[in-house]
Amino acid sequence: MLAAVAGFCRELSDRHGVGIDFQSEGIPKELPKEISLCLFRVLQEALQNATKHSGSRHFEVSLIGALNELHLTVRDLGIGFDLKDAVKGRGIGLISMKERLELVGGQLSIESQPQHGTTIQARVALSSG
Repeated sequence: MLAAVAGFCRELSDRHGVGIDFQSEGIPKELPKEISLCLFRVLQEALQNATKHSGSRHFEVSLIGALNELHLTVRDLGIGFDLKDAVKGRGIGLISMKERLELVGGQLSIESQPQHGTTIQARVALSSG
């Protein structure tokens, strides 16, 4: 999972000429495939949306494992957006990220304000067994 995330960040950075700071911590070596795939797809959607719409040239991505949970965060300091308008309008990507996470018992949180950037956080619990 870590290699795939780091590789995607590098590839997107090279393709769009943007900076992506990726950090990870505490990620178990073995993850359920459906959780790995879900988080990877959420990362793809979030970063592609950010590079396309934020106007920012720099992004932060973190993947942190803590207390039997995985936390994925994608942050930019771009133009931001009004969440209600985005979901009503062209927010298909936001809705699909939320639905994808719900399939693995995860949650999506989006914080964005016009002119103050966007932070997308995905949280998925890992079974303790």
